[in-house]
Amino acid sequence: MKTKSPVKIGAYLIAVVALLLIPYVGAYAAGPNIPQGFFLENPYSFTGVRANFEIVDLDDPPDGVLIMNMVRVDINLYENFVGLYAKFPFSGVVNFGVAEEDNYEFGNLGLGGKFALVNTESLILTTGLELIFPTSGGDLAAAAARTYFRDLPYFVDDALTLIPYAVIGVGRDWWSLQGNFAAEIMTNADELEGDDAELLLKYGLEGGVTPDLQFPFSTTFLLELLFVSSTSFNDDVTEFYITPGFRLGGRILDLGVGVQIPVGEKVDNFSNANYFMDVILRFGS
Repeated sequence: MKTKSPVKIGAYLIAVVALLLIPYVGAYAAGPNIPQGFFLENPYSFTGVRANFEIVDLDDPPDGVLIMNMVRVDINLYENFVGLYAKFPFSGVVNFGVAEEDNYEFGNLGLGGKFALVNTESLILTTGLELIFPTSGGDLAAAAARTYFRDLPYFVDDALTLIPYAVIGVGRDWWSLQGNFAAEIMTNADELEGDDAELLLKYGLEGGVTPDLQFPFSTTFLLELLFVSSTSFNDDVTEFYITPGFRLGGRILDLGVGVQIPVGEKVDNFSNANYFMDVILRFGS
């Protein structure tokens, strides 16, 4: 029995990847094309799975590495305008602190849905609601993820969080701009500062440019600005994250790579930079 040469196997793999990266025409209903960002909710719905992998380089002290992952499952219910989703967050630490400890655990489960209220040729306005259930063990890895602050409700032990949000997107052929605003209403959150209820505001902007590079797949360059403000803490803070990166979009496979730089006072003293990659697999739409 003959075995295929490495050259032929490589050629097959390249052909499969090229097919997966062919731009998906008609992925969205009529309206502006707003590419999938990194950490801001997109105004459109799709059916598929998304997974990300983040490596956060920590300052000294505490030194070590913080790892954050999230697996997300989306279901498009109607023409990319109505959808449901589930989020499965994870956090881990490697060589963390003076004792150089390692730990990895599941965070709080998130379930949500969104609905496009307005959609025109150049504008889309979507509202959504997410509920985060207390499934985290609250161990060392969760504490490190809370210190990074960006996804705080997903790692607070015993907390139940309600998040109403809105997304507005505008765009034309080669550019897009989106704005997000969310209120994270936490109950049973006495682990943080001893108070049962806490409120965080999460808001941001994202700009995208998709030039015609004559590739067999679309290439989008993105810049995200994300703010998280506490309004009920004893010492309220606003943390700010700058995230440049790019995305290679296709019919089935969508790849994103970038770096997130925290510049807020507290998080900046905890971490240096967050290097991440995410993968989206679409099933039909």
